[in-house]
Formats: sequence, structure tokens, C-alpha cells
Amino acid sequence: MNSDLPNFGPAPTKTGTLLADHTDTVRQIIAKLRAAQRVLIATHEHPDGDAIGSSLALLHALGLQGKHATCYIPDAAPEYLRFLPGFAKLTTTKPDVAIYDLVIVVDCTKLFRAHLEDEVRAHPNSIVIDHHYDNDQGGTINLVLPEAAAVAQILTTMFIDTGVDINRDMATCLLTGIFTDTGSFMHDSTTPEILELASDLMGKGARLSHIAHETYQKKNLPSLRIWGEALSRAMVSKETEVAVSFITYDDLRQHDANLEDLSGVVNLLNTLPNTKFALLLTEYEPGKIKGSLRSEPHKEIDVSKIAKRLGGGGHKLASGFELDGHLVQRSGKWRIEKSNQ
Repeated sequence: MNSDLPNFGPAPTKTGTLLADHTDTVRQIIAKLRAAQRVLIATHEHPDGDAIGSSLALLHALGLQGKHATCYIPDAAPEYLRFLPGFAKLTTTKPDVAIYDLVIVVDCTKLFRAHLEDEVRAHPNSIVIDHHYDNDQGGTINLVLPEAAAVAQILTTMFIDTGVDINRDMATCLLTGIFTDTGSFMHDSTTPEILELASDLMGKGARLSHIAHETYQKKNLPSLRIWGEALSRAMVSKETEVAVSFITYDDLRQHDANLEDLSGVVNLLNTLPNTKFALLLTEYEPGKIKGSLRSEPHKEIDVSKIAKRLGGGGHKLASGFELDGHLVQRSGKWRIEKSNQ
């Protein structure tokens, strides 16, 4: 990112061929990063480990180069990611995009999910870095690699291939993004190349055991109680072979829980035998419902197609969508009702 960075060349063996067909795009990105002095980094609403980890890794990298960078998220980051270096620098205050030389949007399938669509499309220098196949590619430069397991994988590879030094803080953020988006290395996206990158990041100071504890193992009482509520309602449809559960806004209030406390529930539902996929519906705010979908390779169900029909998107095995309405139970059956019903 500074003037003495080497030119981007062929990807070294250790990082594989992820960027081999995108050298021109990466050169353009590096040139933009070198030239910019004020950079806005943005990601999607309800940000996850990859969104926050990738954003903060960029924030650290730019800061080390003496650049002024702002990390914007449309709504608050999950508390379980508070251990990440730089977490306190995240802001939910909507920025004046026009004052920045460069805008970078990471892990955001559709620009409207960053709550900055018009501003980003109007900006003369914007970069989109993502790994969702249905990304709308609204940047002036777009690096969208559906074959990547996480944006953090793309950034780690790019940093290594362009000679950017990765310090401990950056390594922790990047490994968190990779670890969470591969389902703690249990998803089918976990490749030998991913594990080599993880090893490199651990060698630079990232502590995998600490990341695993903070993101998956540590649970508070509200989280345990809302998990119990969700699991007690789990059911499997004999007709569709779908595992499903429901959480209402009243449930969240009763247990003093929030959306992030349910992280991982849909993955557990997906382990039920003789099911094609899992669905968790959560009314996280009055009249706002989030749907989370999960499947597995051997089930041969592309849940992103389901999510897309409902206005969402994501990956073949992990997708989501949002709906307006309320979750209600009538005569023993759950349904979504509009506010005026």
C-alpha cells in the first residue's frame, strides 16, 4: 500500500491460485489503496465474523500506512466479536461518503445491505470485495470470488501476494473471518489452501484457541436460554424433510437475548438426521423477521435459491433472507402475519 510495495506477481505456491486469474484487478486495487489518504470501509447489516474481521484487518493495514480509515457498519457488531483488535473503532454513524478518496465494501452481496447503495454507486472510486456468487458488483472495481470461503481468505491471499506485512492484530482479524465462515473448519469450503493460510496467520500471532473460545464456545445465560427455546420448538416436516424452528420478538425480550445470541442454532438444526436443510425464523425486531438457511453437500440442496426467491441470498449451503411480518402460533401451527392482520 505504500510506495515501496512490490508489484503484484504470480501467486506463490503457498497461497494457491485464488488470485491467479485476477492479477489486473488486484493491481488496480493496490494502486487505489496507495493513492488514497481517506478510506471508508463498509460492510453489511447484521455483520458476522467475516464481515467484521475483514473490515478490521483492512483498517489495521491502512492505519499502518498512515492513512485515515473509517470502519462503518449499519448496525451494531455482535458482542462476541468484541475481542477483535480495533473493535472499539467500528462506527454505526452513517458517514458522508463524499469526503473519502476511496470506499471499500466487503462481504456485502447487495449494496443496499450496507445502507450506502446510492452513495457507493455515485462515488468515482469504490471497491467491492466479496465471495458471494450473486454479488451485484456495484463498485468501480469488483473482486468477487465465489470460490473463496471468506473475504478474509481473499484479503489474506492478496496481502501475502503483494508483500503486505501482516501483524498480530491483522492476523487475528483475518483468522476470525476464515474460522467463522468455514464453520470452525467444518464446512465443505475448508480446503488444504485454507488450512495453510490459517497456519500462516497463526504463525503471525493469531491464537486459534482464543478465537474458537470467543466465537463458538463462550455462551452467556441469555444465549443458553434462547437456544433452549429454539431447540424446544424444533420440528421436522415429513413432507418436505426440513428442520425448522421459530423465535419471536417476545421470546428475545423475555430472555434478554438478541439476534447474535442465536448464532449457531441453525447449524445445530442442520445436524438432524433425514433432513434436507434447516431453517430458523427469528423476529428480531417488531415486524422484522430474519430467516437463516443451512444445508450440507451430500443433501444436494442449494439453499441460496430459496433465499433468493425470498429477496435474500448467500451461498449454496448457507444463506439468509428477511421478511416483514410477525411470527405467531395459531392452533399449534406457526405462521407469518403482516402487521395489519
